[in-house]
Amino acid sequence: MESFTLKNGVKVLFDKTNGAEIFSLRILSRVSVINEVLGNAGISSLTSKLMAYSTKNRPSEILANDLGSIGADLSSDVAYDMAGFSMSCLSEYFDKAAELLADVVLNPIFDEKEFNFEKESAIAALNSRKDSIGTTAADAFAKLFYGNASYSFPVVGNKDSILKITREDLIKWHRYSYNASNILLSVSGNVSSTVVKESLEKHLSVVATGDKFKDPVFNLNRDKSVNKEIKGKFNQAYIFIGFLAPAVNDKDFVTTKVISAILGGRMTSRLFVELREKLGLAYEVSAVFPSGKKDGYFAVYAGLDKKNIELTLKRIDEILKDFCSAKISERELKNVKAYIKGIYLLDRQTVNKKSYYSGWREIIGQGYKYDAEYLNDIEKVTTQGVLNVAGKIFAGSAVSVIISPEDK
Repeated sequence: MESFTLKNGVKVLFDKTNGAEIFSLRILSRVSVINEVLGNAGISSLTSKLMAYSTKNRPSEILANDLGSIGADLSSDVAYDMAGFSMSCLSEYFDKAAELLADVVLNPIFDEKEFNFEKESAIAALNSRKDSIGTTAADAFAKLFYGNASYSFPVVGNKDSILKITREDLIKWHRYSYNASNILLSVSGNVSSTVVKESLEKHLSVVATGDKFKDPVFNLNRDKSVNKEIKGKFNQAYIFIGFLAPAVNDKDFVTTKVISAILGGRMTSRLFVELREKLGLAYEVSAVFPSGKKDGYFAVYAGLDKKNIELTLKRIDEILKDFCSAKISERELKNVKAYIKGIYLLDRQTVNKKSYYSGWREIIGQGYKYDAEYLNDIEKVTTQGVLNVAGKIFAGSAVSVIISPEDK
């Protein structure tokens, strides 16, 4: 890995690989859903999707043809803490790919017809979320947990805000998101360093500086538990229970990732074995701990029959209390570390994933070098550390959503 800076101040991360002569090129922005408010929720997603449609130099058909002529794929990526575009291609076309990406970033046209179509698509996507009981529960939980903070919205936004967003809003958001003060370039592939530096300097050093990313303040302190019960159209029931958990740069973050793997996510996890294998209480059960720049949540969720709700809630409470009362065994800790390592290494086998993770680490403030150090921190986690951090998290107030079928 190496890093260098373009003359406009944009940082570039470059991971030179061997093997196949392909590359992944990403442009990432710190401005994303994290910066949205209730009135413009979904603007990051709309902006990125419209940028990838057409430019002032290339109507949609020409842009698609130019990408196809070099066998490149262009996709927009929007998450809570990061937005941007990725492109993969044969190494011989790196300069052309950089020029195409620069055109997308510098010259979006935000065509009104395409804008209206994308609004309709976003609203349709929101409506489709209501067809999944798990997504319905997760969305209701996020709203209850985060209030009006930006992490409470689905990435696609909400219907009221989407309808209000104008083309002028997109132009302003683009100017904020994709100026040289807020973007990062991440490249991984079998391309010479000279070609990467010359091409990016030629095509992307012209991006102007602008307003810098403003890091919002989240206030998620909780002094009491909150519960919401929903009568749904589904035949099944669903439980989603969460606790305040650390952000990526917190000292307890890595240990919490280990806790998440012990309790959920595997066929041998404690929640799965106890609630599904032994007791047959749930058809789906796991734990989730999203990685975010801001404090977030550690949640346990389960899909089940209505008749099993009370017993499942009781057993979840007992499992979490038991987890906080005694150290896990060294064997269990060793096994879960091996599981985390395997998933980690398998997820970084492609240049596309390598460019993603390097850029993501840099955007969220850990620095790109940390991606190579993460497994070392996993190895440092101890049984006592797991016990201590679990005690902090699960002693806190819980936020829960319970969906059950409508009474007939």
